[in-house]
Amino acid sequence: MKRILFLSAFVSTLVYCQQGNANVNNSPVTRETLIARAGYVNPLETKGSPYLYAEYKKARIANNQKLVDMRYNAYKDEVDIINNGKNMTIYKNPEYSPIHIIDSDEILYLLEYPYNGKKVIGYLFEVKKLETATLLMRISKTYDKGKYAQDSFDREKENTYYDLPDIFYFQKKDGQILQLPKTKDELIKMFPEKKDKIETEVKDKKLNPKNMKMFPQLFRALS
Repeated sequence: MKRILFLSAFVSTLVYCQQGNANVNNSPVTRETLIARAGYVNPLETKGSPYLYAEYKKARIANNQKLVDMRYNAYKDEVDIINNGKNMTIYKNPEYSPIHIIDSDEILYLLEYPYNGKKVIGYLFEVKKLETATLLMRISKTYDKGKYAQDSFDREKENTYYDLPDIFYFQKKDGQILQLPKTKDELIKMFPEKKDKIETEVKDKKLNPKNMKMFPQLFRALS
């Protein structure tokens, strides 16, 4: 009798386990459900960097003669420095401008300038000093958030930082900052005294007067 009771209990347990397995096998298994069960998942890989240069550069901030280790965060439009062995972000304060990166001889200015229809305060890089204005450039990056694969047919996507197109500005002698015109005629209106040079450069370099994407080639005409 004991043997029969034991076998009956064993069979009942076996059937219950099989039903449980069937429920598991029939339930949809995705990356999210696995994460929920495990409670941990490896972070997504990140491609690229938010910084203009991965390594720190020696730089002079404003009139301070002491050099500091700095790097420019092109995603956040911030300047990070090493202070007492720790990384810190400096305030966007005119007292900390300009910033001269020594080895690459680049200069950043903290300025108020037009961007996307509004005034912003941020860093612009000096490209060239002209007779009538200073040519400046906005360098920036954007961030594309990745995603985990949801199932075996899906592909995992890494986090990615990538460069945005550079935007050029003019700072006139009176301090006014204007964004680069998009056509030849608009550029001539900004620099009427350079009309002949601009037209000659556009013609010689076979630039599209309606689309001034190749504007850096006109530096000579404006200098």
